[in-house]
Amino acid sequence: MQATIKSKITLGLGFLFLIILLLSGVGAYYLYQLSRSAEATLKDNYRSVAYAQHLNDALSDLRDAYLAGGPADEPTAARARETFARNLADEQRNITEPGEGQLADSMAAGFRQYLQAAPTAAAGSRATYQRLRHQVSRVAALNLRAIETQGQRTRQVASRTITVLGLVAALGILATFSFIFSFPDYVTKPVEELTAGIRRLAAGDYSQRLPVPAYPEFTEVAQAFNDMAQKLDGYETPDGTPRIDSSGPLDIVTSHQRPGTPPTA
Repeated sequence: MQATIKSKITLGLGFLFLIILLLSGVGAYYLYQLSRSAEATLKDNYRSVAYAQHLNDALSDLRDAYLAGGPADEPTAARARETFARNLADEQRNITEPGEGQLADSMAAGFRQYLQAAPTAAAGSRATYQRLRHQVSRVAALNLRAIETQGQRTRQVASRTITVLGLVAALGILATFSFIFSFPDYVTKPVEELTAGIRRLAAGDYSQRLPVPAYPEFTEVAQAFNDMAQKLDGYETPDGTPRIDSSGPLDIVTSHQRPGTPPTA
């Protein structure tokens, strides 16, 4: 089936729409990947870092209360124990990194040991306290390292996004320019040929014919023009004299004068 100019315009505009849709889709996909890769993981990592900070603060408050050893410090020790236990439970429900679960379980066991040993055994409680602090620091370090790794991954995704979008945009721009510069020929070339043919016909060149274009919109026009030129060419000989000699309704034909020849008396 022959492609009409209308279908060509529709295909061209559809192509431009696909380019815009492709750019939008690729951009949206990579932005979603950036958001997805960073949001959930970083949120959990930041929570673990916050829990580690609260655990350290609670452990320090508990140690200070135990070292003071007075009845007035018992409410402070109770609040510190409750804060440490609550944040430790939150941390155990927020395991995101390899080895973090084992550290949380070790902290739970060490905390129970510290509660039993701290009021009576100063040396033992000091060693348990230092071990707890070290484990809390390791939990914070694990999550901080994960945040840094995630940041590097996010930068890589962003760089890849810029590269892909740049390539797609460059191809889209080249294709669009190619379409802009080549498509007008599909419309203007048949019109220009028809205009030139009419001018040659008006100048008396009845032998020329128009090529039949591949577009149905101009096919009938070109065929009608060629038929008209063929009939006009049959009305006179090559030297310009009419082939028909009659009177009446054909006077307009027999009295035909080739353009550019002097009028007859």
